[in-house]
Amino acid sequence: MPEPSNGAEPESLTFEQAYAELEQTAQALQQGQLSLDETLKLYERGSLLARCCLQQLEGVELKVTQLLSHGDGTYSTRPIVSEKDVTPPDPLPSEPASSEPEDLLLKEQKELFD
Repeated sequence: MPEPSNGAEPESLTFEQAYAELEQTAQALQQGQLSLDETLKLYERGSLLARCCLQQLEGVELKVTQLLSHGDGTYSTRPIVSEKDVTPPDPLPSEPASSEPEDLLLKEQKELFD
């Protein structure tokens, strides 16, 4: 039976610690060699650990921001709450047309791979 991380409450564990203990708990439950009481205790502990991990992940998702570049060369950030908040990047400035045949050929080849 896996030992809880020093008997710590799941909320006090880092994500990595809680996830590692959750993995150990799941493995012990899958082996099926525990008494009913041990199984119940591990299941309850695993449920707490899973809930803790999910809460921590949701908190991280709320902190994700998008780096925005501006035409004047500056950057700013904006929080992303949902996929609708993502702004596509500004298009790159067009390259000046060249009268050189070799440059035109290279540009056409480059466009094939873009």
